Amino acid sequence: MSLGLKSYRLLTGALEPLAGLALNARAAKGKEAPERLAERYGQSQVPRPQGRLVWLHGASVGETSLLINLYEKLRTRMPDLVGLFTSQTLTAAEMFKKRAPQGAIHQMAPIDGPRSARRFVEHWRPDALILAEGEIWPNLIHQTQRAGIPMALVNARMTKKTLKGWYGRPASAREIFNSFGFIGAADDQTAKGLKRAMGRTISTVGNLKQAIDAPQADPDEVERWMDALDDRPVLLAASTHSGEEVMAIQAFSPMAKEVDKPLLILVPRHPERATDIVDNLRLSGLVHKQRSKDRSIGCDAQVLIADTMGEMALWMELSRAIYLGGANKPDVGGHNPIEPLKLRKPIFSGPHYFNFLQLMDRLRQFDGVTIGASVKDLEAFWRAHLDGTAAPADWPAIDDVFGDVDRPLSETLDGVCELIMSGEDA
Repeated sequence: MSLGLKSYRLLTGALEPLAGLALNARAAKGKEAPERLAERYGQSQVPRPQGRLVWLHGASVGETSLLINLYEKLRTRMPDLVGLFTSQTLTAAEMFKKRAPQGAIHQMAPIDGPRSARRFVEHWRPDALILAEGEIWPNLIHQTQRAGIPMALVNARMTKKTLKGWYGRPASAREIFNSFGFIGAADDQTAKGLKRAMGRTISTVGNLKQAIDAPQADPDEVERWMDALDDRPVLLAASTHSGEEVMAIQAFSPMAKEVDKPLLILVPRHPERATDIVDNLRLSGLVHKQRSKDRSIGCDAQVLIADTMGEMALWMELSRAIYLGGANKPDVGGHNPIEPLKLRKPIFSGPHYFNFLQLMDRLRQFDGVTIGASVKDLEAFWRAHLDGTAAPADWPAIDDVFGDVDRPLSETLDGVCELIMSGEDA
């Protein structure tokens, strides 16, 4: 073990007994479920199911959604496979409840302490571990490798800053990344960076999120909402972060009392932030309703705070144009534009979309994506789509961008299936 990883292991081992202080503080803020804190220590009352078990871990909603999609495709090749999903956030846990594949299990991810990681691995004894994107937890990886369990890193995406950090720890980087039997890089930057960090060629598989199907809303519910709205136009601000709701509210306010009286639906990336959004709306003077407190069809307020899980497809179907959050914050990197665009919904994004840099740069050419940094930019985007003056998107060209989605998924499935089978042959 490298000196850097030994130091990390000693430090996290010393701090692990104090983790309860941080977890209890998070629970007090609604960021942890008190009844599930034991899972954070690798403890579970759920028995390990019989048969072949694959552990799939992602940080939050986007990664968990990707892994659900991947698991469902894996099951077409390995019907007896049972999925054990772990995630870091309650938001992802709630989303999993809505979309859980039949027979799959969800646990909150164990903290990356040596004892918690060992306890988790010993209880579940998975046949393989699949990590998504940039979820690198040294103790979990060490305990999994020590147990002889094969590992894959799928849709690997890392920023220049993250890669630079690994360059400064070459021995640790080689040890960590060479423990994976399969690595599928989502982009060239990650593939080249990992090659430099670990001394091994990594292929650019492509972004698995391009293989995500368009979200499907219940058509009957869409129809009921459309009847209730009675041709009232809907604007959507989706997956927003702190500060981005203020931008959306300020852009929307001048339009709120105009002839068409559009409805703004605000969907925060983390629903527990709804209280902050309510405060912002009260300051703006806009009348609002909160979806978690009023599940009726339709909305006669000016703004609907959609602080629930599992309804994004409905809000996208109803909307005329979408502000996609995460890219007006310099440290988030933007969110996946594929789902709204597959529904033929034009989107507005901020300039900090480094998580989807290559994809967004291609999409910008075809008028389905508008980039802006200010309240006025967003207001102009929404107004253009309300009054019909927006340049029409070249949807066939956008479809072509999404057309080559089978190869990344197929290559990843091949690699993961081979990995799982190698574990059985060992």
